Amino acid sequence: MDNRQRFEEAPAPIWTFNRQGPFYRLQRRLGLLTDTDLRAGRRALVFVLITWLPTLLLAMATGNALGEHHERSILLDFSAYAFAIAIAAFVLMEQSSDRRMAWLVQQFVATGIAASTAKPCLAQARRHLERRASSWAAEAAMLALSYALAYAWIDAGLVRIPTGTWFGRLVDGASQLNLAGWWIMLVALPLFWFLLLRWLWRFGIWGLLLRDIARCDLRLVATHPDRCGGIAFIGQYPKTYLLFVFAVSTVVSATVLKQVVFGGVSLMAFKLALLGMILFLLAAFAAPLAFFSPKLVQLKRCGLSTYGALVSRHNLAFEARWIAQSDPEQAEEPLGSPDMSSLADLAAGYELVKKMRAVPLTKESFMPVLLAALIPMLVVAATQTPLAKILSEIKGLLLL
Repeated sequence: MDNRQRFEEAPAPIWTFNRQGPFYRLQRRLGLLTDTDLRAGRRALVFVLITWLPTLLLAMATGNALGEHHERSILLDFSAYAFAIAIAAFVLMEQSSDRRMAWLVQQFVATGIAASTAKPCLAQARRHLERRASSWAAEAAMLALSYALAYAWIDAGLVRIPTGTWFGRLVDGASQLNLAGWWIMLVALPLFWFLLLRWLWRFGIWGLLLRDIARCDLRLVATHPDRCGGIAFIGQYPKTYLLFVFAVSTVVSATVLKQVVFGGVSLMAFKLALLGMILFLLAAFAAPLAFFSPKLVQLKRCGLSTYGALVSRHNLAFEARWIAQSDPEQAEEPLGSPDMSSLADLAAGYELVKKMRAVPLTKESFMPVLLAALIPMLVVAATQTPLAKILSEIKGLLLL
């Protein structure tokens, strides 16, 4: 049975931050989910319908559905579609992320990396996780910030387009919203920002959880073939955030697409921004794993010293027996008979220690996240550049 099968057949998660907090309990009281079923697909549909369907209907009622000017046409506003996609993605990822993250944490025990003495430490880490994820103060702050960001987004849009938009216009320097504008400011945009901030908060909680686990008694193995002391599995966690990265990239790409299609801006103007986004993603996902770096660096340092000494003693015995032709009974034999096979085995072990990574993040674990970020950008680029050329450049990037 491979890792994918074990993940899919794993029992209900014990470690969870999706089943905590006031917003989770509110949804449970409303019957949108249960303790055993997050009903992510149904909730994603419900959230999209209660946010953007009324927005569309209200825009149609005020004559702002489709017109000559794209600024006053909701159907020509790519950001409206992007926000709806993002809301759905934020909800849909709850189901898989809950299981995957629980499975990843449980691997510390299942693989024997966490010693029996680490159980109290792991139990305390779980209590910290639950306390942070269920914080009323954190979600209240996120809700307040969500409304502030919604207001800022609408205000910036009205200032940028003084002739008016599909959600309102400026009158004597003051914002005047129509019905659709009031709905997105009070319901649609706050929900988008709240879900985004909630996932960012969870990402912070995950980082703190890894910090707590890294402080536990972990039995790392310098010669483990994963070159991470046996904890390379935890470096697979970025795949959990594929939908999150896709959602954020979609919102950003929608803004770029409006400027490219309606503003005549060249894609080259966003080249540095794209590179910056890639570097930011790499740094962001590597940061929580860096809590294991001190142990991995120390393990590598000790491993090189220990295995280096062992290799030296063994090779001296090998030369004494096979090169100098001395009495084999007088030769030191630290690893059995100092023959060719043991010489190769020790050399392979030393090379494994030498190639250890300080951060358990690999190209294979990060590449899907990069693709999730690039797909929306690919749609934007296809408006100006032949698709074959774009795919060729992306292929070259992935082979780096």
